[in-house]
Amino acid sequence: TLSTHRAKTTKKIVLRLECVEPSCRSKRMLAIKRCKHFELGGDKKRKGQVIQF
Repeated sequence: TLSTHRAKTTKKIVLRLECVEPSCRSKRMLAIKRCKHFELGGDKKRKGQVIQF
């Protein structure tokens, strides 16, 4: 049986890293897999911490 394929709803997240040394300036791509939600930086998740309100 043929299954109908839908278009993908997510894009693959790719970070573009650039060396900060003036002599170097090389760039490289670092791929992260597909995800619906991507947050850069964000607040750190800590283990075993009491939730404060």
